[in-house]
Amino acid sequence: MSGDAWLGFCARMADLGERLLTEDFPGGERGRAEGYRYLTRLLIYAIRMEVEFGDPVHPCFFRYEDPWTQWGGPNADNLYQRAAIDPTLTYRVWLDATDVCQLLVSLHEGDMQLDEYGVYSERSLDQLAVADDGLLEFIISPDEHQGNWLPSHPDARLVMIRQYQADWHNDRVAVAHIERVGAEGIAPPPPDPEWIADGLDRAGEWVERSLAYWNNYLSHALDNATPNEMSKPRGAAGGADNIAYGSGFWDLTDDQALLITCDVPDADYWSIQIHTMGWFESGDFANRQTSLNHTQTHVDEDGRFRIVVAHQDPGVPNWIDTEQRPLGLLAYRWVRARTLPVPQAELIDCDQLGDRLPDGHPRIGPDERRQSLRRRREAALNRYR
Repeated sequence: MSGDAWLGFCARMADLGERLLTEDFPGGERGRAEGYRYLTRLLIYAIRMEVEFGDPVHPCFFRYEDPWTQWGGPNADNLYQRAAIDPTLTYRVWLDATDVCQLLVSLHEGDMQLDEYGVYSERSLDQLAVADDGLLEFIISPDEHQGNWLPSHPDARLVMIRQYQADWHNDRVAVAHIERVGAEGIAPPPPDPEWIADGLDRAGEWVERSLAYWNNYLSHALDNATPNEMSKPRGAAGGADNIAYGSGFWDLTDDQALLITCDVPDADYWSIQIHTMGWFESGDFANRQTSLNHTQTHVDEDGRFRIVVAHQDPGVPNWIDTEQRPLGLLAYRWVRARTLPVPQAELIDCDQLGDRLPDGHPRIGPDERRQSLRRRREAALNRYR
């Protein structure tokens, strides 16, 4: 009632703005501008999560990890949705799964930067029964239910749905709904000062710890890596159980490229994409080709794919655009994989590229690239309509 909660929240954000000025974070004009934009994105994310959608008694799915609210290295091929839950309550979740490529639903303790790594009751679309009309419905509860059931865990506070849109032009993404059983048709009460104060405090902590966590995460990873080399695929704490992740840092001059060569994994889905230093965002993936997945990648006749990571367009279809960033993280995901190949990276001069690619590897001109990027942007924005 005094307004102290709001003033404290604003002071907390002001302190974070000061932290962005330290040498721990990217500097220069671009780094400074991206840093403050990143802070606004974290604010949008946290306020929506903790104030607008933080009530587990009257939950609602909200979308995050779109091109404008990135956090924690999102997959450019995913539509992410989450809702707050209380592990002692019972919920019904439903969506129309018609023409959905794949989805993962899981219960989470929280987020990694809060030291909340628990992932529970994970299910993929093919592990759930879908009605003939496409309706997917499941129950989340501490007590067993017939049909699709995700057992609650005492530490679970979020339900997350990842929908995979491998073919950006044709794979459908669905709208997910959730309601607490017994609260159907009952409106939530008006907010009170305590609810807003608590929500602001949770949001402030989430932003504060996110800002430090991901910057430190990337700095530590870089200190323990050899630039321009790729790691073996592995699981990740707080990530999905059936995703194997691998990564490597590029360190390139304007006239250099990183040539990635790999056997095609036997996996339901795979992709490779960039992540930015400091912010752990996935670049402007709607407007630039900062990612490629198994539907978008050209595979050569020898059964291997070759991806060129470079600042400038190399004139081949499998280009990963660094956005002119001298240094950054390249990450790959093998999902539900039966084989786990390790990508090999070779640092080359850009003018050597023709000698490193096999005969028959296609070329792409500037006009074709622009049309490809135009179609990519349209498909990406359709996902977030």
